[in-house]
Amino acid sequence: MTARAEQVAEPSSGGALLRVSSDKIGRLMDLVGELSLSVSETINAPELANLDLVGFEAAAHRLSMIVGEVQDAASELRLVPVDEVFRRLKRMVRELQRETGKQIDLEMRGEDTAIDKLVADRLYDPLLHVVRNSADHGLESPQERVAAGKSPAGRIVLSAAQVGSEVRIQVIDDGRGLNRRKILSKARERGLFGATEEPEDSVVWKAIFEPGFSTAEAVTTLSGRGVGMDVLNTTMKDLRGRIGVLSEEGKGTTVSLHIPVSLAFLDSVILRLGTQLYCVPIDDIAEIAKPNAGDHLALAAENGREMLRLRDRFIPVCRLEKFFEGMRTDLPPLSEMVFIVFEASTGPIAVPVDEILDRQQVVMKPLEGALTRVRASWGFALLSSGEVAMVLDCERLAIGGER
Repeated sequence: MTARAEQVAEPSSGGALLRVSSDKIGRLMDLVGELSLSVSETINAPELANLDLVGFEAAAHRLSMIVGEVQDAASELRLVPVDEVFRRLKRMVRELQRETGKQIDLEMRGEDTAIDKLVADRLYDPLLHVVRNSADHGLESPQERVAAGKSPAGRIVLSAAQVGSEVRIQVIDDGRGLNRRKILSKARERGLFGATEEPEDSVVWKAIFEPGFSTAEAVTTLSGRGVGMDVLNTTMKDLRGRIGVLSEEGKGTTVSLHIPVSLAFLDSVILRLGTQLYCVPIDDIAEIAKPNAGDHLALAAENGREMLRLRDRFIPVCRLEKFFEGMRTDLPPLSEMVFIVFEASTGPIAVPVDEILDRQQVVMKPLEGALTRVRASWGFALLSSGEVAMVLDCERLAIGGER
């Protein structure tokens, strides 16, 4: 985008478009965030607590609603269709056909799905590595495909869809799938797994995201340097996203990227555990439960691990006191706590907290410097009270807090 604002007529749509510098949009987002905090601090000022102000609550509520709408409108200004990323990849697929000598049919779905411009600017290179891997490693040659009973042309699908507060982008191929034996062997050579260890497929696939990891026997212009998937993993962490890999030998591979729609504001629930405040995205919460005597909830323990029995299933309990250092050591009984149930990609987990305080749209601030080592956290949220809450990432909580 140019720094100069330029108005472009759009006769077919009956309106007009404005081209505005992304720096100006970023500045506006920062100011809207500061406006939201200032309004919240003013409305919740302790000096106003005992004053008899006629109509103040109604006016304050209306002001909060307007600020919330301004936040939503500002966020939408930075949204662009994912089509601009997909079109660049489409051109690259034509080049990959020439370089590999393979026939590739590219299918695009959900091109009109909106994503944050900051995400779109950083998404092309990581997606390019995934598409290259699909074309070079995943898809077989026409002769191999015919021998395997497939069509001579391989298929790669680029798919985008909004799921809750996230955008899910998938690269799907119908190739040979990931080679578990080769990946596991290479991972053992690097000390990622023991010689006799037989991890689940989902754990094995994580090895391909390790820095420098590659199973290619020769370095080519397309692959073999072991940097592609590492770049993807690093970029997704920076974007507060996560990666999922599904693969079946002989049938193909699906790489799924889950990215927040907006990187600035977050609709969330505020929790308290001891003296620490936590914040969780509201779309990540599957259920909130409170065990009571005679209720359908019950507590149990399996192999020394606490479990929550919620109707017909047992859900592992993740105590934040054991997860983060410096918290209270005297753990209260689970029967006295409120459970937040998350549906992570690896299965449900239940997080016990003392209290649910509020639902807010908060301003997100990413972790920087030494704080990047904080486990299972997207960053910190600035609350309307002026306090700071840690934003929990339920996916990393479920797998032990890997960054």
